[in-house]
Amino acid sequence: MVLADLGSVGVVLLGIVVLVVYFLPSYVAFYRRIDNRWLVLVINVLFGASFVGWLVALYLAMRKGRVQPQAA
Repeated sequence: MVLADLGSVGVVLLGIVVLVVYFLPSYVAFYRRIDNRWLVLVINVLFGASFVGWLVALYLAMRKGRVQPQAA
């Protein structure tokens, strides 16, 4: 079995890598401080296990926000 060959440290490191990749859309959304960052988190947690849900969350996190006109 592949996981048994990794050893306990390898399994823990693999688990951490999987969690980082899984929550990448949420991290991006909060880092960029987008308006719908909580929506991205909810979509990521609830539907991120499916690849389509993860892609939707990543799309929402990466899209450009509305450009705010700046006062002169």
